[in-house]
Amino acid sequence: MISNINKITGLVLLLAVAAFSGCISPDESSSAALFGNASGNASGMIKVATTIPPLGDFVKAVGGEKVEVTVLVPPGAEPHTFEPTPSLMMDVAKANLYVMNGAGLEFWMDKLLEANKRMVVVDSSQGVALLQENAGEIDPHIWLSLRNAAVQVDNICNGLIEVDSQNKDYYIKNRDDYLSKLKALDVELNQTFADKKSKIFIVHHPAWPYFARDYDLSQVPLMENEKEPGPKYLGEVIEVARKNNITTIFVEPEFNPKSAEVIAREMNARIVALDPLAGNYLDNMRNASMEIAQSLK
Repeated sequence: MISNINKITGLVLLLAVAAFSGCISPDESSSAALFGNASGNASGMIKVATTIPPLGDFVKAVGGEKVEVTVLVPPGAEPHTFEPTPSLMMDVAKANLYVMNGAGLEFWMDKLLEANKRMVVVDSSQGVALLQENAGEIDPHIWLSLRNAAVQVDNICNGLIEVDSQNKDYYIKNRDDYLSKLKALDVELNQTFADKKSKIFIVHHPAWPYFARDYDLSQVPLMENEKEPGPKYLGEVIEVARKNNITTIFVEPEFNPKSAEVIAREMNARIVALDPLAGNYLDNMRNASMEIAQSLK
């Protein structure tokens, strides 16, 4: 703990200023009605709606040329507070399948179900070993684990088969191809982090607990129970950083970085942006992992 509590209190004041600045029949007639003009999609592709870009990537990987994907949460938006717009609700009303993240992320899901009671809904968190946040709620950031992602991809495959059983083999092949890529990257990262003596990394928003669990790491968030830190907690984080020679703070584009920048100056640390919601899932996870590995001594 830093002995000069006045210095910490002053830093907190700076932070305050910064904060203000059912199954479908597989016969041909049913398929034509579901995937053709009745769905508003004359191409015959399956219309899939989903919550965030990583899930959209999973759907595209499994569904390939047979799916048309709508992602509800746009780039830069914060899914914890996002609510679908009327235009997005119209897209959902035309969907054959909705892929939800689950784990409590879609608190507005009832609205979507009211908009389209016919669509098949896949909860991609089914089968994932969920973690609790400090406040006791389920942590929803399950996709930031390659191992969880494999479970989600399998759930998505099952949902596509339920909607379009005629193309079951196609979806299974695509699923298996993508699962092999997830596994290969997981093996690579296992080797990367096994060689690191330090296991602690500091983040502004605590989005990476599942990733940390996979590789025996420890995520230390600057936010305290989803709020900017008080003086006591802030002092503890700074002390952890100094003891472990940590010189990097990871921030997200969905959150104001000003408070993290204030703390970084106190810690003499650099700011690095990681985007948990970026598309191109495999590339994003590889890049994020390399940044985190580089921050470990």
